[in-house]
Amino acid sequence: MAVFLRRSALYRAFNLNKSLRLSCANISTTKKNKEVPSTTISDTGVSKPPVTVADFADTKPRYWMTYGYSETDYTMDMDYHHLFMFFGITFMLGLGFIMMYIPDFRDQDWTEREAYLRLERREKLGLPKIDRNLVDPIRLTLPSEEELEVVEIIL
Repeated sequence: MAVFLRRSALYRAFNLNKSLRLSCANISTTKKNKEVPSTTISDTGVSKPPVTVADFADTKPRYWMTYGYSETDYTMDMDYHHLFMFFGITFMLGLGFIMMYIPDFRDQDWTEREAYLRLERREKLGLPKIDRNLVDPIRLTLPSEEELEVVEIIL
């Protein structure tokens, strides 16, 4: 019931506003013939009004400010602007956020932790931090000098 009362009150308020606007019309005190300036327009100065749909079409963009991609062609300027904005915003920002939230990209955290663990193990064993031989030379089997004479070495 309250909804109907509110609705009718709204309608009455709008109708009251319309009736007040009509009753407060301005009254002009000028004489129409003497004080109103008039101009004469010749037939040569007036262009033909548009008749067909093609006449009504707005072929030139009004007040066009270029985005800097083309100063002469409106459509090329707009197309390039939309293209660069799409790629710039969608791909750059989108891929930026995706790359930022990828956890442990290329296992960088793991490699750093592993390096600290190996350094700590080498310090406990009394070994130098960096060894010249990555692999123990006893475990390697190298070819003899006679076998290497046959192989051509290109530097």
